[in-house]
Amino acid sequence: MIKKENILEAARKVLTEQGIDKLSLRKIAAETGCAAPSIYYYFKNKQEIVAGLWEQIAPSLQSSMIGAGDKHLAYAQFWLARPDDFRLFVTNADYFPFVATTEAYQALRAQLGGQLHQLNGQLMEQIYTQH
Repeated sequence: MIKKENILEAARKVLTEQGIDKLSLRKIAAETGCAAPSIYYYFKNKQEIVAGLWEQIAPSLQSSMIGAGDKHLAYAQFWLARPDDFRLFVTNADYFPFVATTEAYQALRAQLGGQLHQLNGQLMEQIYTQH
């Protein structure tokens, strides 16, 4: 029987190997060795899968910020080390609305307050203009 963790692991592999634009339930199912409809037991769509991936990475982000003297700097350094994840979770219009509704994202908003959007804007400029 397929498990939620297997689906998320397969989705991460597809994302890593083929990119955001190639992510599909069919490819995730093929990677897990199950039929695509089996995925619907855990997730309604690929957006929910991406939100599940966010919930896996969010504890690492929170952990890096907890021990930091400057939470804003820690937040920026975390994403600068993971630009592909930043593009997926924070700036992708197809997936961000699902990420933004998770408890993990709401906790991040509570921690950084109004600075979150400013930080994301600065990071977008850095990440999208790097050569």
